[in-house]
Amino acid sequence: MFFLKIKLIIAILFLLYLSYEDIRYRKISTYMLVAGYVVAVGCLMLVREFAIWEYLVAGCIGVLFLFFSIAGENIGIGDGALIMLLGMLFGARRQILVLFIALLLCAITATVLLLLGKVKKKSRLPFVPFLCVAFFATL
Repeated sequence: MFFLKIKLIIAILFLLYLSYEDIRYRKISTYMLVAGYVVAVGCLMLVREFAIWEYLVAGCIGVLFLFFSIAGENIGIGDGALIMLLGMLFGARRQILVLFIALLLCAITATVLLLLGKVKKKSRLPFVPFLCVAFFATL
């Protein structure tokens, strides 16, 4: 139970920092992602919350988003890697829920900004803050 709370606190701080980076610099630090994966592997060694199939499904979802980012879709490679990391830490169920809420919030925000004339159709919004808000919503 102690390690679960520590994992949650680390994830919250990690998402807050990456949200700041994504808003400020429009990219995510590779070093921070690597550090996140190291922490995730350590957490998996200490505490395994879910069945192995749930981690495999989460990995497949993360790889799918990573593939979309490499294929040139409108998602960054860092976003895809972060989605895979969230699945590795919290399993497929929470990953899918966080993704759904984040995509919904991003679509609503983009629609409002388009209607207000603050952004254009080709504008890019940082996605990590939406992941962060969605993660808080699932707590």
